[in-house]
Amino acid sequence: MTTNRGRKHVIRNRMASTGESYVEAARNLKSMKDMGQTAEAVRTQRWKPADSLDVPCPCGGTCEPGEKCDHCHARHRHVGRAPGSLTDVETWADRYACTGCSSAYTLTVVLPGRPWGIAETVVRGGSAEPVVQARVFPGVIHPMMRPEKPEKPAED
Repeated sequence: MTTNRGRKHVIRNRMASTGESYVEAARNLKSMKDMGQTAEAVRTQRWKPADSLDVPCPCGGTCEPGEKCDHCHARHRHVGRAPGSLTDVETWADRYACTGCSSAYTLTVVLPGRPWGIAETVVRGGSAEPVVQARVFPGVIHPMMRPEKPEKPAED
């Protein structure tokens, strides 16, 4: 167990070595602690689609077989995955594209144990009500949220 003084010392050392603010350094240390989940989230999102429908999908076996296209009657195949919610960190959006035309659709799937970030309850607003806020793991690209960028020191 780390004492509060020891934790602050580690955060301040990181601040000194990286130039990050105190909050950024604390968040990045927390992310490093969750590195296993971060790596798993990046693997869950970033994979290359299979070349044909005859081989298993490289997404990890969680996708459904593609439906027949209404326009050209070719099959859809699983081509991508992205976080599918602003607060539910285990919800992903799977994208399917037609192999014969430009038709595509998206399915929302829940992957228990494979989160794309961390959900935190924070107190916000004048009424001080608790609100759920999600933070994306480093390396995961969320289509509806901007990634956290490190603050750059002012240049003279």
